[in-house]
Amino acid sequence: MKNLLLGSAALFVLAGAANAADMPVRMPVKAAPVITYDWTGFYVGGYFGSSVEEVRASTNPPGNPAGTRVGQFNVNTAGMLSVGGTVGYNWQFAPRWLIGLEGDIGTLGVDRTVKEYNDVIIAGSKADWYSTIRARFGYVTGPSLLYVTGGVAFVHTTDTFGGDSITIPAIAATSTRTGWTAGVGIETKLSRNWTTKTEYLFIDTGSSVVGTDPFGVGVAPGSGPLVPTTFDHNYHVIKTGLSYKLDGNWEGFPLFGSMLPSDHNWHGFYAGVNVGGGMSLVRAIDIGSPTRGEEDPKGEGFAAGGQIGYNYMLTRRWFVGVEGDIGYLGIHASVDDWFDTTAQFDVKTNWYATARARFGSSTGPALLYVTAGGAWVNFQDGFAPKTAISTGDLTTRTQSGWTIGGGTEVAIDAHWSAKIESLYVDVGHFNHTNTPPPLVGFNADFKERFMIVRAGLNFKF
Repeated sequence: MKNLLLGSAALFVLAGAANAADMPVRMPVKAAPVITYDWTGFYVGGYFGSSVEEVRASTNPPGNPAGTRVGQFNVNTAGMLSVGGTVGYNWQFAPRWLIGLEGDIGTLGVDRTVKEYNDVIIAGSKADWYSTIRARFGYVTGPSLLYVTGGVAFVHTTDTFGGDSITIPAIAATSTRTGWTAGVGIETKLSRNWTTKTEYLFIDTGSSVVGTDPFGVGVAPGSGPLVPTTFDHNYHVIKTGLSYKLDGNWEGFPLFGSMLPSDHNWHGFYAGVNVGGGMSLVRAIDIGSPTRGEEDPKGEGFAAGGQIGYNYMLTRRWFVGVEGDIGYLGIHASVDDWFDTTAQFDVKTNWYATARARFGSSTGPALLYVTAGGAWVNFQDGFAPKTAISTGDLTTRTQSGWTIGGGTEVAIDAHWSAKIESLYVDVGHFNHTNTPPPLVGFNADFKERFMIVRAGLNFKF
């Protein structure tokens, strides 16, 4: 997801001149006097959001001796409820730039155990909680902050791998993993002390060994030497939060109070560009074998495109809108079936488009919104040919479905605005068959689901 981090950094370059320092508590919608905004100081807060877990279990014995069960097994899942708390310190300087230090801790809410396609193997991974300590560096537009962030991360995980029977039991290993994290975010003031933010974090906690491959070498399970089973862990966290600046002067919750001044009129047409990344949540479920099971083609890719839309302000506070977008989506996800040389599950996306409604609230200089509508994805998926006797079953097509998501958009000046948003996309399913003669074929129902996180820049006409 480094594509999202690099692309969103362009927002700092394109962000125009804006105001800076502290503000009164009640203000009109339109800016009259010059208002200053002060970001320097300690703050505390809380957040909620969603997460995606991408875990790959694999064995690769040295020399790959004959009969060794070489392969990989992905465990991908999305968690719909991640909650936690944040504490940090900001220092505003120059005066449009900011550096800071932030720590957070919260739940990840991802827990999944899967039976492997066409075999007796099971693998699972559960992440209970995570914590990060990060530096932040950003550009202050006045009432809003565009920033990048990175640092160290800790994730408490339980990984499971092995057979699905008493004869070959599964082995579980629990540990607190240490790794790194990087991300981007947009934070905007609701009042003098209250702010809200939308943030994306990518977390990589590296590899761990979960016992050994219980199937070993040879015809009979467990009849030969054992090799390690390695788990690789990646996580994506998309969250929205509230923070309160500790300046010694208490103020009440401001969300339904007075709006902040802004020279940006949100009502009307706009157009813009976006850049970010996508991840595969595709599941290929066995429909041709009594053993059942499934595979999760794991992969990520670059996303970029353009959007047009229209906002209608229902009141000073609330708005509805419509938005359409189309862009490149470069996800390539694949996984080899465990110990099967003729079956590789493959997904490769080409482009995507959405047509959505938006609904939300305005703070004056910002929009906080949810969005949903139709989605279209052009991609190739199925069984990729692996040997001379494997026919494969790759097809390219465009499928339609639905999408839902949300984000934060903030004004840079009277015409330009920047946003960060996430979209969950579901475009149905498709059955594939791989027939390597004279062997029995593989049959799977591919559930086509994707997550897209992106930063955007809009121009208001």
